[in-house]
Amino acid sequence: MPAPVPTPTIFADAVFHYAVEQSAIAISITDQHANILYVNPAFCAITGYPADEVVGHKQSLLSYKSTPKAVYQELWGALKSGRSWSGRLLNRRRDGSPYVAELTVTPLKTPEHEEEEINYLGMHWDATEEHRLARQLANHKQLIESVISVAPVAVALLDVDGRVVLDNPAYRRIVAEMKVAEPAHAVIESLRHDLGESFDRSFASRRALLNQEVRFDLAGGEPRWYACSLSWFEEHHTSPDAFYGDGCSDYLLLVMHDISASKRQQEALRLAAMRAMLSEGELNQSLREALSGAVFQLQGPVNLISAAAGLQRRRAGPGAGSDPLAKALSEAQRAGEQAISTLQAAMPPEPEEPAGPVNLNEVLRDVLMLETDALLSAGVTVDWHPAHILPSVQGDPTALRTLFRQLVANAIEAMNVRGWKERGLVLRTHTRDGQVEVEVTDTGPGIPEALRIKVFEPFFSTKKARAAGRGVGLSLAQEIVSRHRGVLEIDGEHTGGCRLLVSFPARRSAAADQEVGR
Repeated sequence: MPAPVPTPTIFADAVFHYAVEQSAIAISITDQHANILYVNPAFCAITGYPADEVVGHKQSLLSYKSTPKAVYQELWGALKSGRSWSGRLLNRRRDGSPYVAELTVTPLKTPEHEEEEINYLGMHWDATEEHRLARQLANHKQLIESVISVAPVAVALLDVDGRVVLDNPAYRRIVAEMKVAEPAHAVIESLRHDLGESFDRSFASRRALLNQEVRFDLAGGEPRWYACSLSWFEEHHTSPDAFYGDGCSDYLLLVMHDISASKRQQEALRLAAMRAMLSEGELNQSLREALSGAVFQLQGPVNLISAAAGLQRRRAGPGAGSDPLAKALSEAQRAGEQAISTLQAAMPPEPEEPAGPVNLNEVLRDVLMLETDALLSAGVTVDWHPAHILPSVQGDPTALRTLFRQLVANAIEAMNVRGWKERGLVLRTHTRDGQVEVEVTDTGPGIPEALRIKVFEPFFSTKKARAAGRGVGLSLAQEIVSRHRGVLEIDGEHTGGCRLLVSFPARRSAAADQEVGR
């Protein structure tokens, strides 16, 4: 005979029984007074209690002493109102050890007792390890945030669009000091200009850049130096559709360490050496000017003597060799030419052609430090407006310091007139159309329009014309500017003093140089 076919109800009851028995989640059923009626094997495995030791006992035998009463009050309040409750409790195993239980309790009703809650279904699993990992992660997060908040280094996190999504107090102080929206953008642009193609390769390959020095010049204050590091990391997406995927977002971490104190110590030593170097350079330049002037002054008389000697030889004819006057003139000519040759040989060599990158903000800062005593003694106030980030120019730093030292010294001299009250010097740097421009403005009497070309001539001084005292050193300045392929001019539209405009071609990055060579 064929085996009897079970009815659907019997089959469903059997499947439900096996499902509950084999479930990995601890399941218990209690009556309305919380007396345990049934537990499955997973319950016994998690709690350590065999079924015969818990059935008939209160569910509270699992309660651990440190669980607040308010949690149980909340649980029973939900159950009595016919609602399920989900949450975490601290339970106790049979051996007395605690564990974190992720628990859901649901009221059960039967059709015969719709108005009366007669049973409760409890399902829980051991969430101790998950709780430990979550707390550990929270602690690490809090530790990292605390360290970043009190760290002396500035930290900023940028997304792929360049927005700063996280920063610390040290970074926000830099924002306040620089008075710009995002110093991070200024750092990136500075590194891009200084490193050229190397920066672009590192940026494209997400390779870290470590301890790159960046200088910020602040208006009216000391410059700041930072050792900057850029590093990348990936944040994996937390959305469900990224569970099996590799969805992630790139973030750029900027760390800025203030090294201004050590740099200032180095600057003090460098300044002392620079004073000696500039003094030597200015002495050599003065010697060149003096000897050039002497040669210029001698060349005229020697030329006249040479012409007279030639004329006398022609007059004497064949007997010129024995003519006393012709011989005297020839001797005078040779002596003069020998003197000129001796002066030219004694002239210091011309400076070498400019070869390296120079930051004009640094040059002007050096000049202001060198001229501090002169500015103070003349009662001149300085208004310094450097561009935060300034491209380099190709040049000789010593010669450029001499250039701007001459311009500042001339400005001081122009304002240092008896009875002249308004004494201010404004220095400004900026870039425009591939040029690095410097403005040197003083509040002195200015230069008359008729003398604005002559002041750049050698040996010319406006003092001779009883004007503003300008002119001394401007020929030297013009020579240095020309050697650096720059332009030095007087702003004819400026009133209330004198404004000198100096511009040099901005130095191209390595990437730009390669692009031009292609």
